[in-house]
Amino acid sequence: MRTATDQNKADIIRKYIARSPRATVLEAVRGIKREYGIEVSPALVAKARRESTAAPQAINDVSKADQIRQTAKSLGRNVRPRDVVARLAEQGVSVSSAQASTVLASMGKKRRQPGGRRPMVIEAVASTLTLESLIAAKKLADHLGGVDAAKQAVDALAKLS
Repeated sequence: MRTATDQNKADIIRKYIARSPRATVLEAVRGIKREYGIEVSPALVAKARRESTAAPQAINDVSKADQIRQTAKSLGRNVRPRDVVARLAEQGVSVSSAQASTVLASMGKKRRQPGGRRPMVIEAVASTLTLESLIAAKKLADHLGGVDAAKQAVDALAKLS
């Protein structure tokens, strides 16, 4: 049986998991007890397994989000997610367009959508319309056979005047 006087439980668990990566949590607990004579909790083994399978840290401890931010700053004011993705791909870093878009949005660099309908100006019309005139317009539309017929009548009236 091996002694574990110079190692803590977490180190022993990591070593065991590295040797037996397919072992279940309970198998690891029993194996550590058998090989090292140390009682470890299943929770501690599960935590060590999660940490060992976690994504490796980025090169030089710079996350992809930080690289996206740095690239966006170097590209200037009007930066698009696809520009960031392309520049990082040149550097050998793979990021998705969605990730770049999310990071850019958190930086306050949201793209504005061009175009769109302009809001209608109702203020001028609202001041001249009253409830009585709307009721009269509805009666006229009903009398002429619908709103389209009433519009045609108003257009014809406008041509006459």
